[in-house]
Amino acid sequence: MGVKPSPNRRARKGSSSLLLAGLLLGRLVSGQAVSAQDAPTKVFPGQLALPTYLSLVLGNNQSLQVRLLEFEVSRRRYDGEKAIYEPDFVASYERQSNQRQNSREQVSSQQTRTFEEENNIYNTGLEALVPTGARVRLGYSLRDLDNNLQTGIVSFTAVVPRGREYQSFGGLSLTQPLLKGGWNRSVTANIRLAALGSQVAFQDYRKQLMTVVSTAEAAYWNLHLAQEQMRFFDESVRLAETLVKDGKTRAQAGVGSELEVLQSEAGLALRRSKLGEARQKYFEAVAQLRNLAGIDSGGDSPGQIQLLDAPILDTQTRSFQESGQRALRQNPDYMSQIRKAEQEDIRIAYAKNQRLPQVDLKASYGMNGLGPNIGDSWQALSSGDFASWSLGAELRTPIGGGRRSRNELQAARLRKQQALLGIQETEAQVLNAVETSLRKVKSTRDSVQTYQTVVQFNQDLLKTQLARLDVGKVEARKVLEVEADLFEAKNAVVEALILHERSLLEIGFIEGSLLSDRQIDWAQNEVQDKTKAMIREAAKSEERFREIMTDLKNRYSRPGAKTP
Repeated sequence: MGVKPSPNRRARKGSSSLLLAGLLLGRLVSGQAVSAQDAPTKVFPGQLALPTYLSLVLGNNQSLQVRLLEFEVSRRRYDGEKAIYEPDFVASYERQSNQRQNSREQVSSQQTRTFEEENNIYNTGLEALVPTGARVRLGYSLRDLDNNLQTGIVSFTAVVPRGREYQSFGGLSLTQPLLKGGWNRSVTANIRLAALGSQVAFQDYRKQLMTVVSTAEAAYWNLHLAQEQMRFFDESVRLAETLVKDGKTRAQAGVGSELEVLQSEAGLALRRSKLGEARQKYFEAVAQLRNLAGIDSGGDSPGQIQLLDAPILDTQTRSFQESGQRALRQNPDYMSQIRKAEQEDIRIAYAKNQRLPQVDLKASYGMNGLGPNIGDSWQALSSGDFASWSLGAELRTPIGGGRRSRNELQAARLRKQQALLGIQETEAQVLNAVETSLRKVKSTRDSVQTYQTVVQFNQDLLKTQLARLDVGKVEARKVLEVEADLFEAKNAVVEALILHERSLLEIGFIEGSLLSDRQIDWAQNEVQDKTKAMIREAAKSEERFREIMTDLKNRYSRPGAKTP
């Protein structure tokens, strides 16, 4: 029947744990260069196993690279959101110059008709957001005061003549939202949204990876079908050639007719024509494999590519309940819808919080210092004799009832309804697809078993007809008719096996188990670590890439070099 012996399905799929070698060593980031040693092969090996081919495909698939980069972008966004608690160092300088006329009251107290000042104000400190939503500032300020009122300054020891004053303040201030914008769930809303967004991007990556794997495997099986059809036609041609030769021999001996020879030659011509068509389909299947793997022809001929894996009839019985539950746990589309609904829950909670009045508790505590120089000012501050504190609250609420926040809350609730409808729709689609795929698996399995019985019957019949032909009891035309039926039956077996493999790919895709069955369903943190490592390698390889391009340029610019 043309089906090569092969290990059981689980063992074969388990060997695919190495197929992501191409993904790790290939060009996984758009624009990433590789060294000459790491560059993927440009021709197929003489013997091509399915895991080897998949590694070539994954190592050169740009759509998968895009999903990996998108996943890395979402991870970076999540890490960026977590940095909201990172303290900020703040420093400022301000120069003040002021001249004014004094009122009578001011003249009475200041003993001058004008007031003049030139000040330098320095501020520095650390500001941070804490999980409760409070803004905390630990800072120090220094005011360098120079005005026409400084007739004398009382220091710690004596009265000094007119000069500059240095006023210091160091302390802690806090603004704590009590309602709107306060407490952990409101503060961390964007962090949790980014985390869920990263999970959605991861599911998109899984879906794209499954798409690439299933497409590549389907192309592999298409080539297997083309090879088997070419082999069947080649066997059929050889049989027809034998019948033509035997018919001519019998005609020359006077025990056969020219009509029988003509019938055999017509059958031979038809089979040679079919063989040519099968060979063309084979070339098309090889080209599809090359396109998916990003590999040029390399001048290989059909006989130089031998597929080491053959389709296997899976006898495992799957129930709808088990497959459905597995799909609702692993299907990337369904998992993405769940995460999107969770995002809407966070947005609703945040929108509800924004509907509350803005009530902020404000508090500060610190020490003051004053002196004719910076040292004396700091000494007065550090003595702790001149404390300063404040405690209060601020209320801020829109007069119109907060139309903006009210509409944003309604919009968030509508988006949640959309997400729930999306979950229901996706769940129905997934479960219906599971049922359909399970029927396909069973139908193709039954077809393979039925066609195998037909092949066995036609093989026995062909042996009988060949034996009758040897003793002259049947014409060669009858033998060709039986052989044609045998060819159709063998071809039907291989086609049914290919359809069976595709149905298994389909159910694995819908269940979300396609990757885990091949031991490549990495956890999210593993993909993150490997993606970061690959991006670092991309940066390192840039210099090597320029060296390769320079070498190629020099090679093709030499006198006598062949133009590609």
